[in-house]
Amino acid sequence: MFSYEYTHSSYSRMIADLAAVLQTKVKDNWLFFPEEVASGYYRVLQLPNGLDVNIIKCRINDDWFVHRKRDTSEYYTLRFDELVVEKEMSIGIDTDVVKKQQETVAVAYLTSSLFDWYYHGAKGTIFKGVNILIPKEWLGKLMGIEMFDDILPAYIALKSRSFTMEPLDQTYHELMNEIMQEEYDSPLPDLYVQNRIQLLLERFFTRIHSRVSLADVLSNIKHDDIYTVLKIEQMLIENFTVKPKSIDQLSKKAMMSSTKLKKLFKSVFGLPIYEYYQQKRMQKAGELLSNGTYSVKQVAEKVGYSNLSNFTMAFKKHMKQDPVKFNSN
Repeated sequence: MFSYEYTHSSYSRMIADLAAVLQTKVKDNWLFFPEEVASGYYRVLQLPNGLDVNIIKCRINDDWFVHRKRDTSEYYTLRFDELVVEKEMSIGIDTDVVKKQQETVAVAYLTSSLFDWYYHGAKGTIFKGVNILIPKEWLGKLMGIEMFDDILPAYIALKSRSFTMEPLDQTYHELMNEIMQEEYDSPLPDLYVQNRIQLLLERFFTRIHSRVSLADVLSNIKHDDIYTVLKIEQMLIENFTVKPKSIDQLSKKAMMSSTKLKKLFKSVFGLPIYEYYQQKRMQKAGELLSNGTYSVKQVAEKVGYSNLSNFTMAFKKHMKQDPVKFNSN
């Protein structure tokens, strides 16, 4: 197995370190994998605004385990991944894990250095990826927030931890394909590649910003209240096998009235407390079903349902599909 651990916040340093581990050389910021590890390349470039980018295009010829260890120097990585999984793979952020078997995965997602991140893939996986390193101060600019402090990173970190992903639609796919056309011996103009990467970046944050009005949240709610609501959200969804705490219990933990808590929670997360809880509960059920490890009955129990019929109705309502069919897919 090829195993690599890192904490780098610079792709230039990372490619040099990776070359040393693989006992190969970097050519003009391109690294070609030894055939026993992978067929393809890893390359590094910078956008005109100074953001570091790496591009990877390869077929894995050995099992891989790549682990970015948590780091106290806060930064973010925006990942655009297209993977054709021949056998199996898993991606983890802290304690959250998504596993896939014999399928194509095409997603964009934001991770934080405050949490462990890892990729574990089996031999035969085809991997295309564009990763953009985003320093803390840049994240506020990209979200359109002038006054940047530690509230937004805390919010994004928690959303990363809950492993919310943006599926790659046709526009994303077209941009990725244009970037992946480049080869070392037939380079595209730098501005062409940089432009496509910037379009990926802009599209992701435009779509995220349209769904989550963080600027309004930051301007209208006290910082201490936002931190409190973030902690309540973690408490609410930390264990689906037990009955969720009541509004009164949560408001006591938050040390605020139930009316204020409900209003703040909806402002930050966009949904009433129990509607949000149920959405996360069904998403967790979907992840467990997609693993193929558990039966529908076992998944129902793992998300707190003793009655299989009630679970089936709830799952169909939120996921628009019968859990048996979801499990077979």
